[in-house]
Amino acid sequence: MAARRPTITIPLIDGMTLFEIGMPLEALGYVWDPDHGPLYDVTLCGDMRGVRTYTGARLAPQSPLSALAEGDTVLVPAVPPERPVGSRLVRELRRAADRGARMVALCTGTFALAEAGLLDGRRATTHWRHAALLQRMYPEVEVDARAIYVEDNGIFTSAGSAAGLDLCLHLIRRDHGERAANNTARYLVVAAHRDGDQAQYVRAEPLEDRAAWLDNLRAWLRENLRRPLTLTELGRAANLSPRTLARRFEQDVGTTPMRWVAAERIAAAKKLLEATDLTVDRISSEVGFGSPVTFRTAFTQEVGISPKRYRSRFAAWHGTAASA
Repeated sequence: MAARRPTITIPLIDGMTLFEIGMPLEALGYVWDPDHGPLYDVTLCGDMRGVRTYTGARLAPQSPLSALAEGDTVLVPAVPPERPVGSRLVRELRRAADRGARMVALCTGTFALAEAGLLDGRRATTHWRHAALLQRMYPEVEVDARAIYVEDNGIFTSAGSAAGLDLCLHLIRRDHGERAANNTARYLVVAAHRDGDQAQYVRAEPLEDRAAWLDNLRAWLRENLRRPLTLTELGRAANLSPRTLARRFEQDVGTTPMRWVAAERIAAAKKLLEATDLTVDRISSEVGFGSPVTFRTAFTQEVGISPKRYRSRFAAWHGTAASA
């Protein structure tokens, strides 16, 4: 018998934008692969008489707002930050959280989770334009105006607009593995993985100019992934001094060169765990970790589960032998 698909419920309220609603629907609920069906069963919840979006279009929810708590995950699209969050939505969000649902907010949807008291004492993000307002309204929230998405103890928030896609892909990566996330990104024609701590906005220059040097460096890294690497070697490969390389990463990527290398190593390890029957020790060597112990520690810290558990969870889904 096929495993039950995870369920996601999305509240609809007046004033939401079509983009913020359509983005998770397409990323999470669309049938990209007819052989497997959608990754999630997604349900829109709200006033059954219809909800008026920002553009004036009216949407008909599939279920009343009272069904919100039935989802394994509750995902709140952007809400109008200048309006008070409705008491009924707040009540349903609290009820969902009390029942153990995973709580997710895109863009200014963070305001709704904050109004429900779910972010007190937690780190969270929102669109950079509204970060200061979020901090003033909810001083108990640790607002990170820089990150594109944040995960804090099972609650997920994202920055504005297209950053919501990054968070959707992050959820897919956690629930279904690296390959499923990469496939979805390819269908959506977006970058497969941007780290959550990457900056919301970077230097204003043509995207292709930024992408070219980084893509060239990524291609070089993949050829040299097994070797221990230094900042000087990375700079030499990019034809930049170490200091200039570090500055370029800060401006264009929003992270450090060595953190980027570590993320690339983990991403490569995920693919090997899903698609091959290489031992974990062998994969550790293939992706350039100094020892299997170091690899297991770094992988578990980054992904949240051990390499062995990751393989047992995702390799079978892809029809791969699950050898440790």
